[in-house]
Parts: sequence; structure tokens; C-alpha cells
Amino acid sequence: MKMEWEIQGMRPRMHVPVLLLLLMVLCAPVQAKESDGKGKTREITSLEVLDNAVAVTVDGPVSYKVHRPGDPFRVLVDLEGVSLGKFREKIFSDRTGITEVAPTQIQSPALLSRLNILLQSPSAIVPEVTGNRLVLRVQEGKGGAVVPDAPRGAPGEESAVKDAPAAMTQEDPEEEDDDSAEQITAVLLNKTARGMEIIIRGDGVLPDPSVFEVERKLMIDIPGVTMGASLPPMPAPPVRDIRYREQESKLRITIDLAGALNKEIVTIDDELRVSLYAKGAEGERHDAAADAPRTGFFRMGEEGKGGSRLISLDFQDADIIPILRLLSDVSGYNIVVHPDVKGKITMKLMNVPWDQALDIILRTFNLEKVVEGNVIRIATVKSFQEERKTLAETREVFGKAEEVVTRILVVNYANVEKVKDSLEKAKILSPRGSLGTDTRTRSIIVKDIPSILAEIQRLVADLDKPTPQVLIEARIVEVNTNFSRSLGVEWGASLSSSNRLATASGSVSDSSVTGGNSSNTSLINLPATTSGSSVPTSAITIGYLNAAQTLGLDLRLSAIEAVGKAKLLSTPKIMTLENEQALIRHGKKIPVTTPGTTQGTFTTVYIDANLKLVVTPQVTPDGTVLLKLEVNKDEPDFNRKDTLGNPAIDTRAASTQVLVKDSETVVIGGILKGSETADDSKVPGISDVPLLGALFKKQTKEATSEELLIFITPRIVK
Repeated sequence: MKMEWEIQGMRPRMHVPVLLLLLMVLCAPVQAKESDGKGKTREITSLEVLDNAVAVTVDGPVSYKVHRPGDPFRVLVDLEGVSLGKFREKIFSDRTGITEVAPTQIQSPALLSRLNILLQSPSAIVPEVTGNRLVLRVQEGKGGAVVPDAPRGAPGEESAVKDAPAAMTQEDPEEEDDDSAEQITAVLLNKTARGMEIIIRGDGVLPDPSVFEVERKLMIDIPGVTMGASLPPMPAPPVRDIRYREQESKLRITIDLAGALNKEIVTIDDELRVSLYAKGAEGERHDAAADAPRTGFFRMGEEGKGGSRLISLDFQDADIIPILRLLSDVSGYNIVVHPDVKGKITMKLMNVPWDQALDIILRTFNLEKVVEGNVIRIATVKSFQEERKTLAETREVFGKAEEVVTRILVVNYANVEKVKDSLEKAKILSPRGSLGTDTRTRSIIVKDIPSILAEIQRLVADLDKPTPQVLIEARIVEVNTNFSRSLGVEWGASLSSSNRLATASGSVSDSSVTGGNSSNTSLINLPATTSGSSVPTSAITIGYLNAAQTLGLDLRLSAIEAVGKAKLLSTPKIMTLENEQALIRHGKKIPVTTPGTTQGTFTTVYIDANLKLVVTPQVTPDGTVLLKLEVNKDEPDFNRKDTLGNPAIDTRAASTQVLVKDSETVVIGGILKGSETADDSKVPGISDVPLLGALFKKQTKEATSEELLIFITPRIVK
């Protein structure tokens, strides 16, 4: 490159390509920063909360738009083409009229700063612009309107309001209605941090849709529009497919989902945004749908504890008819609404069952519902009262006009008289009807109009069913054990002048203790005995004699040990009908003698000593048997008698009610009785000497136990 300069006049001379290159380099940064005409991006330099006002200062012209969402306590202010700068945290206010200000930076589809202002009460907003400063003043008691501001500024200074009138003035609701969408212009899919977002865009303001889900198919009905856009050819998970169908007055868009997802549907002017994300997904959405104004909101969740699907509803001044249609789509029921049902409602319900939401709406408008199969009829209370009154009058008129017919109904299983009593207590006969029975043929004679006869016939068929039979098996088990042990000692002595010692049997070799004979001297007499036996089972005798056989000293040791076990099993069984008492008994009659009225006379009576089972079963619909039981077992004890020789009667009884499943066994009672005794007999003094004292005392130990168990097993006989 060659450059020549002329010193005089300082005018350079250069080649044309070099000049063009320099021009491009110098002009590039100017075009990149062109946003406010001064070469830099506008941003907020001051954000203040005042009494009943919020003041915003921008380092350039102010272009804003004020929205009023469905919440009357909120105001949204959009500053177009402005960055938040350092004001990105929520501001909590301690001033009058303002509760908080939440700034949000939105990058797409256009750069803007949104201020979400929470008011202390529903109030009117008056925006004022002075230079680069926007002041939003709160006027209490003015409702929720937005009052357009008037240009303010210093004399001779042109306000920024005149530069952008379309962005600063609040749109007239009537003009907004004229901009209603007639056609869908775009259907877009966007991936988000939480899942997928579907954007449906129209050529004007979209109305609130009706949304419902059936078998993982999300259906969106948009009234009054047609489809003018092409659908995405390759949907991405979790969306399997998107299709649409134009109906008479609405457009239905169906979205097939890959699984159970959380859903959020929001209408923002000309856009309908459907957010799909997995349950528990984190993250916030900082886009145009985050805090956009809306007049209606619907979200469907998972099923609740009772099986009803949970839904969320947020409507302001909405007609109840579309809401009822929406609940019909969610529940799967067909809903028929009476023409008198009308009105508007403002409601906000989050995660409530659909049937609870329906009941709340009905109570609010004093309405009633009647469920007939899969159809729900909704009408006013007055309409249902008039309907019931008309139906009763119609039945009465037709009942008087119908001919009386006689019919004979045969009862196969039930008691005829009881069936007749049930029919009379039901009070279903018309004033012209009558009932009669014939026990011989088990028949009921009915005379009434045909419509009543059909109802009586259905009732008799329900009552005339086989009564279940129940087999009750009882097991009564008795286990008796006893143990006894006794150790005894006997000392005897004798003195005789003859040369042979005399004993009880007259022989020295006799096993009797000498001292035990009545004719001899008894020193110690403590033989082994128990309550069940007085004769020792074993004994040993030791004797000492002098050479002349005139002096004798005998020692006899005796012992008894007895063990006894007994097991008695009784198994009474009986079968009976449901709710019928049954009795089974087996035993003896014991004669008992008592003194008569005249001295020296006696009277004999017989007392039952039986095994008896009394039971009344009742079968429940789930196959369980309710048993009312009485079990008795009485036995005579001939080992214990009174002075007249009458034996004692041992009685065991149980009375209870139990609930037992078919063919299961239950223990309804048990008795455990035991006793232990220890008896010592000894010679005072010498019996306390160690070792030697054992020869001068008797020890007896006894233990007994008695155990009774009662088992019951019911079996339903079909």
C-alpha cells in the first residue's frame, strides 16, 4: 500500500480500495450500538418505591406498556428495549400502597424489562412521564383501571410519550375485542430446562381454551378459530404426536404424550403456551409467559387419594357453563345442564379433586346434581322439586287409571309370612293393592296395578334366596397331670422275757416294724403316705437283737412316688341354618339324694352332667361367620362326696361371640389350673441334726395341673 500526503492543506491521497476499507471499519461499531441514537443500550438507572408510587429512570427515552392481569392486586409494566441493569432483585416495600416490586428480564422474542408490582389493595394506576423518568402513581378507591397519562415535562421540552404513543397508552377493551384471533398462524415446539413448551400463535387475541386429558392425550379446544399453520413434522419427547381437527365452532388440537407429565396452559394475548415437564422438575421460566396477565387458567394433575383426578382452576368473572363442560371432559361423565342454570363465577382452586370442585360450584349457585349411570344432570333446586312433584302426580293419575291385576308369587326358600311382612313394611303397594299368603303352597297372592306388581316381583326375587348352612365343629381338650413323692421312717422297739422276740406275725423274719405292733412299744411312726395312697410302694427294715433275743430295735424306711397324666378330647359337631339356634348335648343324669320334708325320708332328683354346645351363626357377605356360642362341660367327681354320698359336679363353661372366617379355627377359651404342696413331719430336736436328722422325719411333695382349651371351626356349606 502506498500513501502520499501533501503538507500544504493536509489533504491525503490514497487509493480507492483503502478508502472503502477504512469507511467499513469506522461505520461498523456505530451500527452495532444503534438503539437509542447515542451508541449504547438503554438500561434502568434508578428504581424507587415511594408512597403510593413507583419511579423508574432510564438512560434514554421511555417506552412502556401497562397490563392488568386477572389478579386485581397486581400490575405489570413492560419497558421495551430496556435492560434491568443492576436492579434484578425483588424489592420489598414499607411504603403506603405498594407491597413489593419484582423485576424480570425478558430476552425473547424482544428485549424488555418487566416490573411485577403487588398492590396493597385494588387501585387505579396513573402513569406519568417526565423526560426519562416514569412514575406509576396508585389511586386508591378507583378499582382496577389504568388511567392514561398526560405528557408532562419542562416548558419547551418534548416528552417521550409523543415518540411512542402506541406503546404507552392502555388498549381499549372494545378495540381488543375487535382484534380477536380468527386463525392459527404458527405452532412451535421449544425445548426448556424443565421439558417442552408448545406455542400456538394466532392472528389476534386468542380466547381462553377448554383443556382436558384422556388416556395421555391432551386436548385443547380453541373456540372461533381455524388452522392456518403447518404442524411440526417431527415432535420431540415427551411429545409423541400433534394433530388437529376443525369442528363447527372450534379447533381441537390433540397432543399425544409419552408419559405422565405436569401441565401448565397459559393464554397471553395472541399466544397459547403449553408447558410440559416431569413431576418434580426444578427451574423457573423467564419468558413472556412467566407473569403474563390471564383471565382463565386450567391445570390437570395426578389422581388424588380417593381416585378422583386433581385439577387446578383459576377464573375471573367466567361463565359457569364452559367450566361445567370442562369438568365433564376431565371426569369422563356426560353432563346435562338445565336451561335455567346461568351465572358468572370467580374462583381459584389448586390441586383439588374434580368432584369437589363441581360440588363447590353447585353449592355456590344453589344447584343440585343427579347421577344416572355415566350421566350427571345439573339443575336448580326448584327445577328438581317441580320435576319430582310432577312425577308423583303423574304416577298417581296413571295408578288410578290402570287395571288391578292378580298375581301369585311362589316362595321357594324363605318363610312366606316373613316375606309378606317385609313387603308390607316396605309400603310399596298402591292404595288399591292387597297381599295374601297360602302356606300350603308357599305362595303370596298379590293384587295391584301392573307397575307395582313388577316392583313387588323384583323384591320377592331378592328376598327368596337359599339360606346358608353352617357346620360348627368344636374341640374341647382337657389335660390333667399329677405328681407325688413321699419319704418316711419308722422306729420300733420290743422287750420280752422269753428267749424269742415276738412280732406282729410271730416270726423274726416278718417285715413288720416291731414298734408298730399294738402290743409293743412304738418309738417313731412316720411312714410314707400321699393324698392318693397310704401304702408305701417300697420299704426296708433293719433290726437289732441281743444274744438272748429279748431286746429288739427296728428301723424301717419307706417311699412313695406317683406320676399321672390324662388327656380328654371332646369333639361335638352340629349343622344349622343361618340365624337359627342349634343345640347338641351328651352326658349323664346323676341322682342326688336330699332330705325330705318328713324326718327320716329322702328325695332323689337327677342333675345333668353333660357336654353341651349351643350356637347361632350369621354369615356376612364377605364369607365371615359371626358365632354366638355357649359351651358347657359338667362331670361328676365320685372322689368327692357329701355326707349323703352325692358326688360333686365339676363345671366348665364358656359363652362368647366371635367373628371367624370360613374354615378357620379360633380358640375361644382356655383354663389353666395348678397346685403344689410340700409337707414335712419330724421329731423335734433330733431331726435338725445334720445327716442323722434325716432318719427322724417324713417329707411329702405333691403337684397337680389341669388345662382346658376350646377350639371352634365354622364351615359354610354351599
